[in-house]
Amino acid sequence: MNRFAACFLLLAAVQAAKAEDIKVATYNIEQWATNFQGHRMQQATQKSNQPVSEQMSEVIIAERQQNDEDNWEIGQVILDKSFNPDVLVVQEGCGQSDLSFFNRRWLNNAYETVVQFPSNTDRDQHLCILLKPGFKILQRRDKYHEERDTAGNERGTRLFARGPVFCLIQSPSGYKFWVGVTHQKSKRDNDVPNTEWRNRESRRTHEIMKELEKAGPNDVILLGDMNDEFGLQEFEAQGGGDSIGNLVGPEQDGFVLVTKKLHDAKEFSFGGYWRTDFRTLIDHAIVSRGMKDQIGEVKVVKTPPLAPVASDHYPVMVTVKADQ
Repeated sequence: MNRFAACFLLLAAVQAAKAEDIKVATYNIEQWATNFQGHRMQQATQKSNQPVSEQMSEVIIAERQQNDEDNWEIGQVILDKSFNPDVLVVQEGCGQSDLSFFNRRWLNNAYETVVQFPSNTDRDQHLCILLKPGFKILQRRDKYHEERDTAGNERGTRLFARGPVFCLIQSPSGYKFWVGVTHQKSKRDNDVPNTEWRNRESRRTHEIMKELEKAGPNDVILLGDMNDEFGLQEFEAQGGGDSIGNLVGPEQDGFVLVTKKLHDAKEFSFGGYWRTDFRTLIDHAIVSRGMKDQIGEVKVVKTPPLAPVASDHYPVMVTVKADQ
């Protein structure tokens, strides 16, 4: 009887582990660092021990109130039961101290691990990752931003505009997989040279994913603001092809654009607030061969009324079924 009970419990544990669903998401939070200006101004005045004029106090209070409202909106979007991801990667993110403050103040410490990564940003727009309790970072690959661009670009000699970064994540059940985040070169003032640059980013990022897949574990997912739609767009015929296609790579490499179903359904992730003319799907997720059969729901999170006003992008979420 004891042997039967032990076998039953073991089977139940295995089934529970296999049933683990992990919500992985990407969210571009527009110029998030600016949402902490009032907080930083308030801290600076407190540390200085110098008298502050009534007019300056009013400015700080007004800025803090607006910042708090903006951060509350973002926090409510993240914590909403229709979203509330286990693993969240962020673009246009804030710095480490502000990220920790936001998690404590606006997410009630819902995330146990919050990390701002180094990148080549020149706009105080960072890549970040947030992990729920029980999820751990086992390895970090966050030096790719130091790679040189063999062709050169308008910013200098570095290949990547921002990112990519990959982390080896272990879930509470013990499942291990690579999670990547990137924010590719924007299409602002787009032309053939900018398109060629974005495609160099795409091809190199695909190579990195192949390297990680080979090194193991072979489950790799990349999410982020790719600043491009699926399919040939303006300048791409002359600039090296579809940058999303170059990210995914040739069919024989086995990588899959899991957000293609959103593209086919004419979904959009760039909301643009009230500006409807540029609405399109530019936030994507790509998975390796080993993960493609583990993908469940893929969706754009448009939870009203706050998601449309919290950022110019909507979050995109992918449910991953843990593979034991």
